[in-house]
Amino acid sequence: MAATWNDHAAPSAWARPVDQPPGSLPGAGVSDSTVYAGFLLLAVVMHHWLLCLMHNKGISVSVGRVAMAEMVIYIACVPLLLARLSLRSLITVFAVLGACGLFALLRGGYFDAKAARDLMIPLVFFWAGRSFGQNGRSLDRPLLAIAAVVVFIGLVQAVIPNLYNSLFNTFSYYVSLGGISEASAQVSGQAVTLNGMRPEGIGRTLLPQVLGAQRVSSVFLEPVSLGNFAVILLGWGLAKPGTQWRTSAWFVVAALVCIVLADSRFGFYMTGLMVLLRLVLHGRAHLLGIVFPALGAMALLVLASYLPGAGDNLVGRMTVSGQFLLGFDHLSLLGLRDFATNFGDMGYAYVFSRFSLLGAGLMWVCFYALPLHDETARRFRTFMSAYMTLILCVSGTSLFALKTAGVMWFALGALSMRRPESERDTELDIRIP
Repeated sequence: MAATWNDHAAPSAWARPVDQPPGSLPGAGVSDSTVYAGFLLLAVVMHHWLLCLMHNKGISVSVGRVAMAEMVIYIACVPLLLARLSLRSLITVFAVLGACGLFALLRGGYFDAKAARDLMIPLVFFWAGRSFGQNGRSLDRPLLAIAAVVVFIGLVQAVIPNLYNSLFNTFSYYVSLGGISEASAQVSGQAVTLNGMRPEGIGRTLLPQVLGAQRVSSVFLEPVSLGNFAVILLGWGLAKPGTQWRTSAWFVVAALVCIVLADSRFGFYMTGLMVLLRLVLHGRAHLLGIVFPALGAMALLVLASYLPGAGDNLVGRMTVSGQFLLGFDHLSLLGLRDFATNFGDMGYAYVFSRFSLLGAGLMWVCFYALPLHDETARRFRTFMSAYMTLILCVSGTSLFALKTAGVMWFALGALSMRRPESERDTELDIRIP
């Protein structure tokens, strides 16, 4: 019975038949589980897109309905979670619930549902990803299929924007959710979100002669999220060993197309950084990623103190974020003050105020305490560490958006189950004629 409750076995026959591979859905084969995971992740990236289509067809959308859609996705993860139910995972869940309850007591009874949900996403999707990947199953095909859908819809939006906007009025959609107001429209009859067009005087950075001022968002409704998804795809492709260069190339090309369509300056910067990390970090050097968030916070404080900048650019945003961090006292860093403040694009301020500096540091240590036995998994964790660090410097809560965070944590969970190269057969290499 003891072996039933470790991290390497399913709990009992009610989770899966005895002769079924570990990690498979109850009553499903290996291919069925792969298809299920593909549709699950497709729902993760497309649920806002489908809700926006419903909104434009006259079905009102509210924050409550978005929450219901997210809940359906979480429930869809349950078969994968049950396939890998363990004492360790249950202890983790109850520890997180206890920490949320303790914070609520220390904050005078204030319970932050948004912060609790932000914690639930990595727990649920990392756990589901581990269940999916525990018998050597590859996530390459589902991810590549999702990338193809995203790129195709993005190209349609770029080529025939008027038709696309008539079906997906993202500005009206976010007004209905309360994220923006009608008065914030830049032009009469605006159909795209406020960051869907580069303002005059700034313009597009990537291919302005071809794509004009518009920024493509594809199924994500916001070009920022498309750029974040591209970074995750790029990290997945670059993490692969050199022997899988064909597979890697498909992911890298899809990521670069998304970065260009979204005119993602963040994605452009991350491309250079991840290529550099791919070239210089190997083996135990990947542990250097544990200090990335500290380096990011220090960079914000140095910029705000000695090299302040202004404007809607990388240095300007980092300066503002650093200035708010300089104003944090010990209560703010403990998460006992400013815990209900909207910090906008200041990710570090959001994390420290919601989870405390101590809590954020503990979660990051746990992230690097995960046993990764494969170089590909270690590379991907390093790339995602850089991604999380930089996005907290320039953005508020986009790191916690389900439509991208769910994919990232599921992918990391699947990679965490990879065996060392010396114990594996030749990796699956996708070849598309």
